[in-house]
Amino acid sequence: MPTLLLLNMAVLTFWLPVVHPCYVAIHPEETAVEFGGSVNLNCTFSCTNYTNMKWEAPLKHVNLKGVGWISLSIASVTEWSLEPICEVKGESMQHLAKAVTYVYQFSTPDIYLASEVVDGRSQSITCNVSSLRVGDSIPPNINISLTRGGKILNSTHGYPSAAYSFVANFQQDDGSEILCMASVQVGSEVLEKSVNRTLRIVASPYNVSVSTKVRTYKAGAHIVVTCNAKGKPSPEFSWDLPCKDGVEFSDNSKTVTIRSAESFHNGTYRCLAHNRYGKSLAEVDILFEDKSRSWITALVVVSLLAVVFIAGLFWYHCRK
Repeated sequence: MPTLLLLNMAVLTFWLPVVHPCYVAIHPEETAVEFGGSVNLNCTFSCTNYTNMKWEAPLKHVNLKGVGWISLSIASVTEWSLEPICEVKGESMQHLAKAVTYVYQFSTPDIYLASEVVDGRSQSITCNVSSLRVGDSIPPNINISLTRGGKILNSTHGYPSAAYSFVANFQQDDGSEILCMASVQVGSEVLEKSVNRTLRIVASPYNVSVSTKVRTYKAGAHIVVTCNAKGKPSPEFSWDLPCKDGVEFSDNSKTVTIRSAESFHNGTYRCLAHNRYGKSLAEVDILFEDKSRSWITALVVVSLLAVVFIAGLFWYHCRK
């Protein structure tokens, strides 16, 4: 008899329906909303035996509802503490669920540079996040990094700014990209914002040189002398010449041309390359060859050779 009773109880237990508890769920379970931004939440109830379903929120909101669900929409979040509550009521029951929301303010970082970044001078780059807040406090998990060409220049943790000091190098730095990346964890979500700037370096003239195909000339020769230089802004040119008579300037005074040179054009051709950040010099000597002097030189050489030859003959005969 006891065995039969136990068997009947087991059969009844198998056929009895399983009763699941009713529960309230909020979607998403956790949300980060920027101060002044909007938020949308949805509340669901697992059972249908309820009489009322509503949201309680401190801000003006809009609700949409259906069977077993009700949504909450806030157009502008203007409070730092926001904890909407979904309430479900029925006969002899009440269920509550609080939404987990993080109200934050996280501005896009700014990169600060000197108005003019000059080649060869000490400079500083600073990246700063001006507005940062989560709820009622400044989050300690802010990270900021400054990079150039994928290489980290400096990074900070727990501070809303990062700085990097360097000596500007026109050839290496001009046109390079500076990236500032800021990240902060709000709840379980990591937020990232970034900004980039292109370095524009200015430089005094450098690599200044004077070129010419003519180093020595005779009367009537055609002489062209060119000054070459780099710099930013582009350099301007001025010349210190042995004589300016018969001299032509072209290409913004970069080139000096003498179509029919005379002896008085003999001397040092000095170029000054300059812009508002500095100046630099280069020079070349161009020498005049006098034809008469050439004949005299040749005659002197021949005479000396003749003297040496005669002296040699005399010494030879004396030895005999």
